[in-house]
Amino acid sequence: MMKNKFISFEGVDGVGKTTQINLFLEKLQSLNLNYHLYREPGGTKLSESIREILLDNNNHISNLTESLLFLTARSDLVNKKIKPKVLENDSFIICDRFFDSTLAYQSYGREINKEFIQLITDQILQNIIPSTTFLLDCDINISINRLSSKDRMENSGLEFLKKVKEGFLELALLDKNRYVIIDANKSISDIEKSIWTHFKKRYIK
Repeated sequence: MMKNKFISFEGVDGVGKTTQINLFLEKLQSLNLNYHLYREPGGTKLSESIREILLDNNNHISNLTESLLFLTARSDLVNKKIKPKVLENDSFIICDRFFDSTLAYQSYGREINKEFIQLITDQILQNIIPSTTFLLDCDINISINRLSSKDRMENSGLEFLKKVKEGFLELALLDKNRYVIIDANKSISDIEKSIWTHFKKRYIK
């Protein structure tokens, strides 16, 4: 089966993911490579509305409700935007977070049953899975210090983020062919170079 052009970026809050995505997109543009950028939660009218609910510090949401909202937002994004583009396979699909974030944050972090999350996730994705997931990994204290104004998810605390980090690393071990772990303790420039090197090996002949 032909490798799709679907790439996701993952990591705990404050790891520098958004900065690296922007730099990566500049590289794609310099090579005239077409792409579509999406973020989670978000990317559709419904999903963006759910995003506002999830990140609002004034909302007090149970862990299960939070998980279901993330899954609902993803279902809408996959069906309306990502799946059609992946099947066309004529441009890169770049996603700022995808299903791994729900497993890491809600299953490992919030301790929602992993099998429950995975069952619904499988129904949503229908085998629409990134061919590469860049996991930016750094010391938790560094990521917390990088955060300025914190949303509801980012206010969950140090111990929560430690569990999320461990979750991401465990997921990476379970899917070594898809995951590329990037040392995000390094400088912005070094991280950018590392991501681009791996990208070229995988996608540019």
